[in-house]
This record gives sequence, C-alpha cells and structure tokens, in this order.
Amino acid sequence: MRKYLGIVSILILIATYLILQSLVGKQIGHLWVLIIVIGYLASALAFWYSKSGFWRKASATILTVLPVGYLLIIALFMFGMSGF
Repeated sequence: MRKYLGIVSILILIATYLILQSLVGKQIGHLWVLIIVIGYLASALAFWYSKSGFWRKASATILTVLPVGYLLIIALFMFGMSGF
C-alpha cells in the first residue's frame, strides 16, 4: 500500500485543483485558501509516508515546484509593479 502513496499524493493535488475549478464564479470568500492548504497538507502527508521510488520523487518534485513557482510569480509581479 505504501508504494502507491506517491500516486495518491499527485491525485490529491489534481482533486484539489478540480474542486477549486468547480467553485469558480461562486461566492466562497476566503474558503479557497483553506481548500488549497488542506489539499497541499494531505498530499504532503501521503508523500511523507510513501515508499521510495519514482512516484515519491515525482510527488516531491511537484510539492516543491508548486510553492516555489507561486512565490516566483508573486516576486515577478512585485518587480513588475515597482516600475523598473
């Protein structure tokens, strides 16, 4: 069972994305942040307990690239808005 937790981690991230896409246009306030945090933490927990192999490395890469990419986009936005 532990060897499939890497796949489960990726599937949790995909399910989180699909849930957020189904809520587009609805009045949910700041609930979207909670959905993202719960999905990311559940995915990280599944990754943590997964057995070493390809799927663990793939989910680790995805779990690393997501926050780094998000922070990079925010930094580029701030740099662009600075008028430089």
